[in-house]
Amino acid sequence: MVYLPHWPIPSTLGKKQINYETVFERMSAVLQKLNNPHHFLPPVIHVAGTNGKGSVCALLAQIFSCAGYKTSIYTSPHLLHCNERIVLNGNNIDDGFLYEVLETVRLASQDIDLTFMESITIAAFLAFAQSKSDILIVECGMGGRIDATNIIANKLATVITSISYDHQEYLGDTLVKIAMQKAMIARQNTPLIIAKQMQKDIHQIINLIAKDSIIYSHPQDFDYNINNDGSFDFYWQNEDILPTLPAPNLLGQHQYDNFSVALATIMAISRDFYFNYQHLAQAITTVKWPSRLQKINNKLTKILSQHSAVFLDGAHNVGGALALANWLNEQQGFDNKFVICGFSKNKCKPEFLQALASFKLIAVRVSYEPYPEDCPQILEIAKRCNIDIVDGKDVATAIEIISLQQQESEKSLVVICGSLHLAREVQ
Repeated sequence: MVYLPHWPIPSTLGKKQINYETVFERMSAVLQKLNNPHHFLPPVIHVAGTNGKGSVCALLAQIFSCAGYKTSIYTSPHLLHCNERIVLNGNNIDDGFLYEVLETVRLASQDIDLTFMESITIAAFLAFAQSKSDILIVECGMGGRIDATNIIANKLATVITSISYDHQEYLGDTLVKIAMQKAMIARQNTPLIIAKQMQKDIHQIINLIAKDSIIYSHPQDFDYNINNDGSFDFYWQNEDILPTLPAPNLLGQHQYDNFSVALATIMAISRDFYFNYQHLAQAITTVKWPSRLQKINNKLTKILSQHSAVFLDGAHNVGGALALANWLNEQQGFDNKFVICGFSKNKCKPEFLQALASFKLIAVRVSYEPYPEDCPQILEIAKRCNIDIVDGKDVATAIEIISLQQQESEKSLVVICGSLHLAREVQ
């Protein structure tokens, strides 16, 4: 497997650069040299948003796979290996092919200073253009309007998941401004599925920008109802058109939001593909998406009492923290609930800590984070908000702190969150 860092890397160190001012100018110059592979992709479903993008992509891909379609996926960031970003017909791209497409991009961009995201997206286009897939699920990177993936012109459908505060320095300091950026993935006369949102004006701005799209919004066009056993009923355009669906394999009530969005997308494109109830039910009960309330059981966690449970979660912004807090509050039978959190530089927000302040917070420095936030800074932010938090140094020390506080018979629930880079450290 290939490991590549997450931060931007110039493709042409020490060489004379051509000054292309925009993402799409840079990418187009390279893509033209490579015969424009982004024009020869399988049908594309493009997914943007702040929270839930990965879960929606994972379920969509699983539904297509269960229905017998050759399915490829492009997601970011990767957790352990760069190969995870490019999934060709159900399998991570192998080392040899990944090297080949990256080297092709490097040679084609010797006079153009691409970022890492631009480079690997072009490399992914090369791979996908050769994959002969029936469908391609593409997750937006950071934004929408100027995201590298948005250079794709023709799309089968577009999706906007829940929008929250994240990357404000690039996307804007209000949810409406962020929504404007995300909405720019929409295309004329193309289905756009809009998830449940925190504010009504988010729907309004997306509808305004994407007015020429075929819009399906929650709750006007689709909704769901959760039953006592965790199963749920899905409603499409005010009709209960499916039998009751089984409980999602991914944990947390927010996954019902994500799964309803994926199901709405399937309904919106059902004329182009064939699905039945068995395909949907099988996908819902078998889908996996690492580091989303993923239970961990390894050497790191064995020092806790045998009744304890440790989960790894990708929550790193306010929306994610609120969803995580809801899940933690739902869990019964634990004597203590701990949240171990570590962040990228300047990503620890007071609102994140406030959402989780009712649990026992422990701050850590993320060892595998290229630009980690130091614990004293996290503690200072918590102090300004009158939030109790412990300096845990690193994840291993934080787990040890919890073990020292435990009685042998106590049951503790521990969630590790704040940065997806923690996944490497924990796993």
